[in-house]
Amino acid sequence: MLAYGLVIRAQAHGDLATVAALRETGILVAAPIATLLFRERFGRLRLTADAAVLAGIVVLELAHP
Repeated sequence: MLAYGLVIRAQAHGDLATVAALRETGILVAAPIATLLFRERFGRLRLTADAAVLAGIVVLELAHP
């Protein structure tokens, strides 16, 4: 609940594209944690999904002057 509140506050007071890009990096951090701690597979599909998220973050950051 605290994390959600922090995101709402950041979106209200900061640049929305930057906050959204930063929020989505959690997915990139969670994937290796899931692989190492929970022994989930890190296959081609997850790598592709992580690359798509990373590309979206880059696009958001480059689109913002």
